[in-house]
Amino acid sequence: MHVDIVSAFDDLHALKDNWNEVYAADPEANYFLSWHWIARWLERRASWFVLAAKRQEGDERYVAFLPIQLHVEFEEWQGLVNIVRLGGTPYAGYNGVLTRPEDAEAALGAFAGCLQTFNWKHFDLDDVYMSAERLKAFQAAFPASEFSRRKVPRRPHITADGENIDHDIYVYVPLGEDFETFLNERMGGKTRRNARKALRDLVAPENELRMTHVTPETMERDLEIFYEMWNVQWGERQPRYGKFILDNSRHMLPACIENGTVFMPILWHRDKPVATFISFLDPYRKSIMCFLGSRDLTFRRSISPGFMLHCYNLRWAIENGYRIYDMGTGNYGYKNLFGSENHVVEKLQISTLTGRNIGDRLDPRSLGIAMHQAVHFFRNENLAAAELCCRQILAADDAHAQAGALLAKIEAARRPKPTGDPEAHFSAAAERHRAGDLNAAEAGYRDVILLKPDHFDALQHLALLLLQKGDLHGAAACVDRAIEAKPTSASAYCNRGNILALLSNFEEALRSYDRAIALDAGHAIAFNNRGNVLRRLGRQNEAVESYDHAVAIEPGYAQAVKNREAALKEMAPA
Repeated sequence: MHVDIVSAFDDLHALKDNWNEVYAADPEANYFLSWHWIARWLERRASWFVLAAKRQEGDERYVAFLPIQLHVEFEEWQGLVNIVRLGGTPYAGYNGVLTRPEDAEAALGAFAGCLQTFNWKHFDLDDVYMSAERLKAFQAAFPASEFSRRKVPRRPHITADGENIDHDIYVYVPLGEDFETFLNERMGGKTRRNARKALRDLVAPENELRMTHVTPETMERDLEIFYEMWNVQWGERQPRYGKFILDNSRHMLPACIENGTVFMPILWHRDKPVATFISFLDPYRKSIMCFLGSRDLTFRRSISPGFMLHCYNLRWAIENGYRIYDMGTGNYGYKNLFGSENHVVEKLQISTLTGRNIGDRLDPRSLGIAMHQAVHFFRNENLAAAELCCRQILAADDAHAQAGALLAKIEAARRPKPTGDPEAHFSAAAERHRAGDLNAAEAGYRDVILLKPDHFDALQHLALLLLQKGDLHGAAACVDRAIEAKPTSASAYCNRGNILALLSNFEEALRSYDRAIALDAGHAIAFNNRGNVLRRLGRQNEAVESYDHAVAIEPGYAQAVKNREAALKEMAPA
């Protein structure tokens, strides 16, 4: 087996047809591995990858896919470590691997081998929906001489009614081909009578009840109904969890509705919505997956709206050819009313025996999110943690400009506040800068700024130094402070334009050059660099005019002459 690592959206979207072929062929596939779900979910992930396996390197088609996410976590005793998680975690109901059945064993082994080329301490297999045979083969591909395997216990859950809920148990109801037969064979006598009454109550005029289904046209209204009821029922109890569910639902659900894979009936009493369920449809597996539900707690009937909706859903599912009604995690007592069965879906974890990352360093692919963590610590004045993060990043990439710049800030923050004449400190720092000792020069400029926060020359020189070190965002922040200190400086505005151009913010760069020229009409460099940005924006005529101004100001300005000739060639007919 050959495994490619996909990490760009263009490459991922090119796999759509191939993905759908494998999804249709895999009897263990689940809705949360479907193409439209995974592609939409990964849009908001910071560091995602799809491992794609083919039988031989030269093959055109892949036979298996494994979506993963690479995270970082901070541990006090060793700093940042990497965690690999499955693709849909933590919002999806299930996670797993997608593979053609005849290639499953080989693909799982190849994926395990590829995963061991990443640097990580833990590989989390949360809510992994996989047959015992596949799971055993996958775990066995991580050698016991290097890795441990364990079951991760879930948090205890005792309901207000005293039920001790086991969330390793996932409940489903097998459906037949006829609803009446289903009622007679799967439900007890009392539940069967209540189900029939619930469905009669739905159509009895005196009850003033009705049911509507979400459509792309009613989607915006219907989802807002769900969000509002769900937040009142659940979100206000656990605000952080509630925000997570609502934020991700707002991202995921509209696309799923437009894709036609959401069944969302809303129960109304007169003109007031009182309950709704959101379920996902998997026509390949003939499965309907209950995902989220909400109701108006002030609406009361002898038969609960939740029970009424389940009965309605079950009848709809059977009439529309579905054969599994998946009620998801948790062995809640009410689920037994519907003749349910269950299977176990666990949280598992594979970890390195060393207790450290594979390779004893951060994965280079995670340095962006590692840097965010370092900045977070620095802003919260946890300098020890921020320094440890920076040193770990630099151990993985010794040229990482942002980590180097932040480390310099940390070291400056730890030094005693400098004393003495700011101008003497500035002269010494500028001398070190000219000598090429960038770290010492940076420390010196920062000392000047500590003594005199609006020292224009120190801010301007520090911006240029950070630009030399590749810290574009730090340079941009510094030159903005220089402009605040001296808003009439044409050179500062020109430098700001240079930095913004490197950040590909061409429109704002152009405004900075224009401001520099307004302050100093003889600023040849600003005219030349303005011409470069105009060319990037496709405005060649204006670029040539800007180069003309630069050359008129400085007739010997060779670079401006060269740039003007290049712009004229670009304008020439092919």
